[in-house]
Amino acid sequence: MYAVGSYKRDLEEGIKMMIDLIDLTKWKKQAEILTELHREYGINLTSREWRSEVEKNNKRFAIGEAQFYITHSNSKGFKATRDYQEAKIGRNDYVKRAINMLRKARECDKAFKVINNLQMDFEEGEIK
Repeated sequence: MYAVGSYKRDLEEGIKMMIDLIDLTKWKKQAEILTELHREYGINLTSREWRSEVEKNNKRFAIGEAQFYITHSNSKGFKATRDYQEAKIGRNDYVKRAINMLRKARECDKAFKVINNLQMDFEEGEIK
């Protein structure tokens, strides 16, 4: 029987090895990656699980435990890199999404402020 810490370390090692199984020296779409993992190695992951593993790998890269950063491009797919210019493709997408999410949050706040400020008095037929 596994001790929890031992199981977690083995699981993390398995994830590192899984990432290493895929050749990401060239851009590869997520569907290709998931199909390759399934057909070649019997590893079944959802898209969300794959993205989560990429995120974990990139955190390990940041602390020097992984050799490559895995960047993402909506049009090209995923690629392992040590080149900051390539990594900036994914980084810029994060910034763009963050700005869009902040814009949507602001629109939500604004909509509720308008609704709360413009209340109809149905007896008088007036907007207050």
